[in-house]
Amino acid sequence: MQKVNSGDDLKKQIAELEIRSKRQEAALKESLRSTGESIKQTLKPANLLKTGLDTVRHTPSIKTIALNTVIGLVAGYVTKRFVVGKSRSMIRKALGVIVQATITKMVHNKLPEWQNKAANMVAKQKALANPARITV
Repeated sequence: MQKVNSGDDLKKQIAELEIRSKRQEAALKESLRSTGESIKQTLKPANLLKTGLDTVRHTPSIKTIALNTVIGLVAGYVTKRFVVGKSRSMIRKALGVIVQATITKMVHNKLPEWQNKAANMVAKQKALANPARITV
């Protein structure tokens, strides 16, 4: 800013500052409007679902966890069907729910350990099937 010496210079600088202030206000409003539109697009249910599925699809650990969860749920459901069967007894149905929850949790938690054991067993079987030839 320059030093103001007269009333006319003061009025001129005030007018320039008001114009600059209005431009900045308009730019800020436009920025806010475009940001609001962007947020509206991002928060649409379809876009949220798409983003979530993309995240799951591109994250290997989430895939593994989801698969373990599904396997656990299926194991729990099948076990419940074996326990309850076609019974109409409330006690048996309650027992089935407890068994289902227990089996689901156990399978979900133990599945990675079981997968590692299975992979080790397969690796050992392959090593026994194809012994290394020692040449002298």
